Amino acid sequence: MTRRFTAWRKGQKMAKFQDKLIADGYCDARGAGFCATATSLPSGGYGMVALCVREHVLYLYDVDMRGNIGELLHEIPLERIKNLKIRTGFFSQVLRFEYEGAVFSFTNFVGVKPALEVIRQEAARR
Repeated sequence: MTRRFTAWRKGQKMAKFQDKLIADGYCDARGAGFCATATSLPSGGYGMVALCVREHVLYLYDVDMRGNIGELLHEIPLERIKNLKIRTGFFSQVLRFEYEGAVFSFTNFVGVKPALEVIRQEAARR
């Protein structure tokens, strides 16, 4: 396969996943939902999660390796998060913020600039 085809296929899978999140009610019509690796959660947990924005709230769900969404882990009003940092580079991506004194940190997400922009805008609504 060529790189262009592989990138197109990855984009198609991401669009299909976002359509499923919208259809199943995990996120609103803005489609601000994606999977990432949680590297720091308040409970000490880590692993694959889905981050979904619905209205003005960020929902974190557990996700298995097949992309099936499991239990709700956290419900975070976006206007109450502090120290939001979004860094996207060629080799790494980081989303980090604080909520009620706890640190949340995520990495390994790709092609989600529109979703990150929704999170940034909602967090700035204070």
